[in-house]
Amino acid sequence: MAWDFSTEPEFQAQLDWMAGFVREEVEPLDLLFHDPGAPYDTGNQRARRITAPLKEKVKERGLWACHLGPELGGLGYGQVKLGLMNEILGRSAWAPSVFGCQAPDSGNAEILAHYGSEEQKRRYLEPLLAGDIVSCYSMTEPHAGADPKMFTTRAVRDGDDWVING
Repeated sequence: MAWDFSTEPEFQAQLDWMAGFVREEVEPLDLLFHDPGAPYDTGNQRARRITAPLKEKVKERGLWACHLGPELGGLGYGQVKLGLMNEILGRSAWAPSVFGCQAPDSGNAEILAHYGSEEQKRRYLEPLLAGDIVSCYSMTEPHAGADPKMFTTRAVRDGDDWVING
């Protein structure tokens, strides 16, 4: 069975715009800022001044935080559209931040939006969506520390059940 990843012409036009925008205006940031953590440094005023107009262009185009629903300023795109977008955004360390969908902020924003109290939304979600703060996660495994690429999980059949360890 083959998957059809084609999309409607209107969204393809958005993808085409994104490809040019990322190539011409976002990828140069990777050369300007060499620190891999730079896209997440909210204290870097120079980077904020440079990326603010780029973020505004993305918002004007209606592509800001597309993983979120309209009530939070996104478009609520499904996984296929997000996958097609991320194929383009993955070309630059800066692109997810410029488009408001960088990990782990995107997932943490969704969790806060759906399950956070009004106080948590005011204190954390609003500044997260505004780009004033960044979020994080923390986990550890005895054999891998905090590197999720090294985490392992095993599923072993036990009679009629599966036992999952990891």
